[in-house]
Amino acid sequence: MKYKNLNLAFLIEIIVGFGCILSIGLLGSKGLVSLILIALRPLILEQEKIEYDKTYWQFFYKVNFHSIVVTSIFIIIFYFISFFHLTPNISNDHLLLLQLIPFFVLTHGVVGIVMNQNLGGRK
Repeated sequence: MKYKNLNLAFLIEIIVGFGCILSIGLLGSKGLVSLILIALRPLILEQEKIEYDKTYWQFFYKVNFHSIVVTSIFIIIFYFISFFHLTPNISNDHLLLLQLIPFFVLTHGVVGIVMNQNLGGRK
């Protein structure tokens, strides 16, 4: 099963990812709980049977691959910034690492919308 409106599904990922990053910034590690809002997506969005199974899974793996690459680049940049002490004393390094999970969700939503638009919204 897949969502009928993939753009809306990816938009929900963007909103939840951004909201979770903000809640971690405001509430600390307890803000990660806001990530459970992504679990409401199957209850809200209408689903349909996958017609072209191979094409859909290729799209899904491409979106995941690109999201992982962008998140990995972010991790490398964060590592070099903290390794070379390019920022003033950051006391909340653990919170920045916690934000990688919602950052991946946010990135997955953005990459998904961009790739779906490139395919002409046929998915």
